[in-house]
Order: sequence, then structure tokens, then C-alpha cells
Amino acid sequence: MNLEDHSIIAWLLKNGMKNEKGDPITFKNHMFQYDIYRDFHPNQVSMKGAQIGYTVLEILKAFFIAKTMGIDIIFTQPTDTDVTVFSAGKVNRIIKHNPVLQECVKEKDSVEQKSVGDSMIYYRGTFSKKAAISVTADLLIHDEVDFSDQDVIGDYESRLQHSKYKWKWYFGHPSTAGTGVHHYWELSDKRHWFVKCTHCNTWQYLSFPESICPERKIYQCKKCKKEITDKDRDSGQWVKKYQQREYHGYLVSLLMAPWMPASKILQYKEEKTEEYFCNRVLGLPYIGSGNKVAESTIMQNLTSRPNPQDGNVVIGIDTGINLDYVVGNERGIFHYGTTKKYEDIEAMLKRWKNSVAVFDQGGDLIGSREMREKYPGRVFLCHYRQDRKTMQLIKWGEKEERGNVVVDRNRMLQLCIDEFEKKKMNIFGTRKDWWGFWLHWNAIFRVKEEDSLGVSVYKWKRSGADHFCHAYLYFRVGISKFANAEGEIFSADRPDIDNIIKR
Repeated sequence: MNLEDHSIIAWLLKNGMKNEKGDPITFKNHMFQYDIYRDFHPNQVSMKGAQIGYTVLEILKAFFIAKTMGIDIIFTQPTDTDVTVFSAGKVNRIIKHNPVLQECVKEKDSVEQKSVGDSMIYYRGTFSKKAAISVTADLLIHDEVDFSDQDVIGDYESRLQHSKYKWKWYFGHPSTAGTGVHHYWELSDKRHWFVKCTHCNTWQYLSFPESICPERKIYQCKKCKKEITDKDRDSGQWVKKYQQREYHGYLVSLLMAPWMPASKILQYKEEKTEEYFCNRVLGLPYIGSGNKVAESTIMQNLTSRPNPQDGNVVIGIDTGINLDYVVGNERGIFHYGTTKKYEDIEAMLKRWKNSVAVFDQGGDLIGSREMREKYPGRVFLCHYRQDRKTMQLIKWGEKEERGNVVVDRNRMLQLCIDEFEKKKMNIFGTRKDWWGFWLHWNAIFRVKEEDSLGVSVYKWKRSGADHFCHAYLYFRVGISKFANAEGEIFSADRPDIDNIIKR
């Protein structure tokens, strides 16, 4: 029996495995990786900081599992471009430096797949529905979960249906609380790297700012305040907070890395944004102003006054498996709900003679267009577009484009949230009435990404059902055109509104 066929540590050491730079894989100054390499629990999540060596770890684990267990793996990156860079810049270079991997990868070796004996490793993006349905697998490894399409990540689970394994591993930098990798972390046993103070024998995990002394620029014991050395930090052990959780969870921060001096951590704190420091240094979600929609942001707009439901009523509808709708007028929103029948939407159009409906154009291509044909001038299809640096958020179609409206998605969502925050939109009813509406706003979060030009932009993403958010946006689009100018939505302290929305 060959030990390296059963032990990944023996396999790494006997074959002198190297990373993409040709440097040997060693556990000196990397002891926190030892147990993670050896962990083959079906469900795993790692919430990590930057430049911690974790992607190389997952690449090598994938090769070892494919080789020794004969299972197929899907390894995802956020986009197809990321897949190309990842495969060429990481995977191929690791193969080049390791003869044992060159021997494994013979028959099929491309950017999107590697054959490993009788098994396959597929490298896929998450911004294509087609990518999630093209192959089957036994193990899903999702890298950079927070910057991936959450819907498509969910779709990938269907690729495990016929597997006896059904393993799922998630890792990456977190973004905001309750979303992406942090969502899975909350389902885990929450393992922290505990180190022992050699002065007072106290076991503790490192945290900021308690574990760093800014004056001495050293790591310090939380109890006795004496120095915790690099050797101490490398000699720790993983301790789980909970027993019998669905996922094995690891929090991997730069504080654990023996090669990272306290002075560098303090420099990051001084020079980087708070968001960067939380996500990329501490490996923690950033709870920053504006990145999540608080319950109070929505509920502070509640009013017990009745809405006469007169004037131009607007119905915003998010289409898909269901029709999720929000109804209101210039005074505010007074009803929301879900149906499967277009007849119910039509009944509302008949009930309010001056009503209009703004539909999502993409969820259902047939029903919404039939409604537009039946009610010309009253039913519109809303098209999202990518952000553009223009003051125009909404553009109503003219001539052959009548019946269509084009909206800047991210900036319009931000406008809706800003108006809720500034109490610019009445919500008629009670907290109990609108609790389900708020839950959909709780499912979206804002992240900062770089566009194709390298410019940082904020985008709203989802971690769960967000249909009422979009239904409200479509309502808000309709109100921008059909509300009376003196309506309560646009108050006197928003003189810029006409510059923001070009009617």
C-alpha cells in the first residue's frame, strides 16, 4: 500500500509539490493549512483574507481527490474571464512545476477541463446558466463566492443529483454579513486558529485590535499583554465553536500568517479602506453604512393614514415562476403580493381605470408581452442595462420603442433605497403587513467591484429572494412618469429630482 494514495500530506511531501511560482509546498510558517489539507468533510467553507495561499491549497486538494477517489469536480470562478486567468495563471503553472500532475493530465487538458486519471476537473464561470447545466459532478468547489452569481451557484447543486458524494466546498473573501461565503460560515462549526501565550499559558484566537499593540507594533496576548511570537502563531490549533454543524468552517485571516508582521497589519489599517481591511485582512464581512438595507430603513416609512387609491395607480411586476407585484400611487405604496395568474394583474388594471403596469421584460417573455399588446399605453416592459456615467436613470421608448422603458439597474436601486432612508416614500399599513416586503430587501447587498476600465463601482447583488425589490423598482419607474408633480413622493427638499430622472 502506498501511503501517498491515502494521505494528501504524504502525497505532497513525497512528490515535492510546488506552487505556481515553483516554490515547494511546506508547512513551515503554514501550519494552519495542515488540517485544512487533510479535511475531506463533504461540506466545507473557508472565509479568508487575501494572499493566504488558499487557492493553491484547493487546486492541489482537487487533484488529489480526483486522482485517489475517482470523482469528478466542478471548480468555479466568478466569470469566464476569471476562469481563463485562473486556469492559465494558476492551474497550468502548478502542473508545469509538478511532474506527478503532468503524468495525471494527459488525455484532456484545456482551459476549461483537466483529465486526472479516469476523473475530470471542470473549470467554470458563474455568469452563464449554460455553464451550470453542461456537466455533472461529485464535488463543487466555489472560489470567490461573494463575487459570483448566487443564482448560478445554486443551479450548480443540480449537477450533484446523481452523485453518491454530493460534496460542496465554498471559500473566498467575504463581502457583507449574511451573504455569500459568510452565509455558509454561519451554518458551520466556526473553527478559529487558537494560539498559546508562552507567558501566561492562555489559549486564544487572534483578533483586531485586541491582539496587536500599536505602540510596540507586536502581536500581544489578550490577557497578559506580553508578546506572541511568530513561532507561537505558527504553533496553533483549530478549535471549533459548535459541534455537529452542517459545514466545517475555517476563518483564515492575515493575523494567523507568521510572515505577516504586526506593523504591516497596522499599515493596512492606516492606508486601506475599512471595507478592504475587514474583507481582505481580517477575513470578516464588512458591516458598513449603505451595504445592507436595514429593517428600520423600510419600516420608518410606515403610515397608518389611509390611501384613497386614487389618481394614477402604478403596478410594478417582477416576472418569473411567480408574478410578484407592488401597487401604489403618488402618495405611496399600499399593496404587494404574489400570484401565478396574469388574470390577477389584469383585474387590477380593470379595478383602477387610470392604472398602468410596468413588467420585468426578462422573467417571462410571453405573458408580459401579451399584456402589452392588449393594453397599449398602459403596460410597459422594463429593460435593465449596465451602469453608464450619465445623469439619466430612466429612458422611455418612443416611436417603434413605445411600450419599453430602459433603466440603469444599480443606480435606480440605489435611488429607491436612498428615498426609503430619507422617508420619501409612504408605506401604507403596519409592520406586520409589510414584513414579507422587507425580507426581500434584506436579501440584497452592495459590493464594490472594478469595471473593465479598472474603476471601482458599487453593485447590488442578491443572496436570496429579492423579487419585491424589483417589483418596487418597476413601480418607482412608473411613478416617475405618471405621478402628478405635486405628489408626496417628490418633496420640496429634493429639487434635483428632475435632473436625476429624465421623463
